[in-house]
Amino acid sequence: MIKLKANRLKKIPLIDLVRSFSILVVLAQHLEELAMLRRPENPLLFWLWEHFWRNGIYGVYCFFVISGFLITGVIAKNSGGLWKPSVREFYIQRAGRIFPLLVLVVWIGVCMLMTPHDLNDRSFDIFESTGGSIGMGFWICILTFTFNWYMAFHPLITYALQFGVLWSLSVEEQFYFLFPQILKRLKNTGNLFLVLMAVIAAGFLWRLANYLFPSNEYLQVCASPGAFDNIAFGVLLYLTVERWKSFLLLNQRICWFLCAAGLTVMLWIYLGTSFNVPLDRVYASSLLDLGLCAFLLGGLHLSVFESKFWNPFCWPGKYCYGGYLLHPIVMVMLYPLVLRANAWVSFALFSTVTTALAALSYHYFEMPANRLIRQKIGNK
Repeated sequence: MIKLKANRLKKIPLIDLVRSFSILVVLAQHLEELAMLRRPENPLLFWLWEHFWRNGIYGVYCFFVISGFLITGVIAKNSGGLWKPSVREFYIQRAGRIFPLLVLVVWIGVCMLMTPHDLNDRSFDIFESTGGSIGMGFWICILTFTFNWYMAFHPLITYALQFGVLWSLSVEEQFYFLFPQILKRLKNTGNLFLVLMAVIAAGFLWRLANYLFPSNEYLQVCASPGAFDNIAFGVLLYLTVERWKSFLLLNQRICWFLCAAGLTVMLWIYLGTSFNVPLDRVYASSLLDLGLCAFLLGGLHLSVFESKFWNPFCWPGKYCYGGYLLHPIVMVMLYPLVLRANAWVSFALFSTVTTALAALSYHYFEMPANRLIRQKIGNK
């Protein structure tokens, strides 16, 4: 009976629910920053909007945690398992999933930069960086997944949204480039646990050092040492779920407590701190990650999240990779409609169109391209 329930964990949509929240707050922040939205007149709706969009980057932290959790599961299920992973197999999987849409989006961005346009057309700000020159190093860093470091050492540039979002992808791919190699050398859960705790501690200390000796926010939170800890939390969550899932399936009250406690911490951090406050940038991501891990640790073992009721709310999360990379293009398309419009109405239109485009991309471009890459490279 326990094995049957444990297998059902794969179908729980809670992961996509969290990813939906993550992508939606990112969309809200970018919409607010690039379009002059009209504030809701209702005081409650005004308060909700202001607190919804202002910490959109926290959604990226949630992405990192979920990514660490899921990718660890992928490696564990591949040939060789967690401690003898096939590095080639893993890299082919990552290439098939990441490269098709990434190459398309960068190509579209380059084409837009080369397109003649009216200098007063503010929608093109989504593709144009300001405040400094963009040279060959910019493009090399995008192509080598080191763009987060480029941002860290060029803080005076206001980065185009189309390319600026790629910092988080750089963080992930740097981590996953090293991860399988490290797993081979660690060989057991105890060693991995110690390494993960060291990464988590190093992330906090990195952000603290950048607070005590001020540099810039990019170096503090976008440079790899200040962001790897988010992914490490996700890996730690996977190990915890694997270790305690049978116990938690039999102790539902503990699961409900973990869910409630984790959600409380997440709301406290999201509503009570601000990314624009330097001190908050030191600790907010760590506590948010901890709250999210507790929430998921409990929620992944509760049948309430298996209900089909959640399915529509999962759609933005299911297509979040496409939504994240494609939403700048959608914003250009919708810019005349959302400009100075009611914030919530604009957001509803923007998020709906983004999710629909991401769904089309996923089913008719990304997945076919993914299969083709795996077939062509994997068979060699």
